[in-house]
Amino acid sequence: MKKLTLLVFLALGFSGLRLFAQGPEGNLIYCSYSCTGAAGLGKDYCELIADTDSIPKVVVVLGRGNRFGDPEVNKSYSVDKEKVLELQELLEKNEVYKLDGYEVDEHMTGGRTYRIYMEYSSGEKINARWYGHDIKEEALSAYALIARFFSPWRTEATKETRSE
Repeated sequence: MKKLTLLVFLALGFSGLRLFAQGPEGNLIYCSYSCTGAAGLGKDYCELIADTDSIPKVVVVLGRGNRFGDPEVNKSYSVDKEKVLELQELLEKNEVYKLDGYEVDEHMTGGRTYRIYMEYSSGEKINARWYGHDIKEEALSAYALIARFFSPWRTEATKETRSE
């Protein structure tokens, strides 16, 4: 009886580890990153919306609610499905899904809150946010990876807003 219990426990344990080691199931349908400044410094975010029944698009919003700086940037761009797959592969390769649930909320003044968020067609969601010091290197790397992906649209949105 003890051997049977041990075998069942090990089998469940290994299958649980196997599932944890794999990335999310399904296709990436949403990805965003954001940075919110304290004391009215506004919020910047970019999001990829790639629902299965729509044309994928990137939305760039910079300076939302900023009481002290440049005018708000709010632009939307159509994106090829290949770009969505490219981002999904980057996220999986860099195991960004392992950050799900990561949260740091340090009591400090004047910092910025950072967030990365993803959704998949399987219903799985990955959410990580931090505000403080001593942030995991994996979180900083994931944020930089996602920011680099959105960089061309962010640059274009800024140029378009300045020329208006």
